[in-house]
Amino acid sequence: MPPKITDSRPSPDAVHTVEERTAAEARRIVATYAEDLFDGVTLMSMLGVDPKGFVYKKYAEEHEAQAASEAEAEAGTAATKKTTKKAAKKTTKKTTKKATKKATKKTTKKTVKKATSTAPDES
Repeated sequence: MPPKITDSRPSPDAVHTVEERTAAEARRIVATYAEDLFDGVTLMSMLGVDPKGFVYKKYAEEHEAQAASEAEAEAGTAATKKTTKKAAKKTTKKTTKKATKKATKKTTKKTVKKATSTAPDES
């Protein structure tokens, strides 16, 4: 005669509550060790303890789009700064060049004027 078998498995409701409690504690631990929100969400999804109704793929796409838009905005700001710097440098260069030319002309005129006024007359 076979030995008597008793059902010692826990009920499905009890298993579900234990799983939920374990998942909540795992989420808490992941949150303490994650460097930022995206890192935490990624780790929770990898471990399979992400919150109900959460779709990682959708979140990752939104995060990627946001990062791309921030990078574009930053690149636009950097390009604007660079262009402004170049324009300012060009203007300064032109102004300096003009001032140098004027000063050289004046000096040359004075020198020529002096030379002609101090030169002896040959008449």
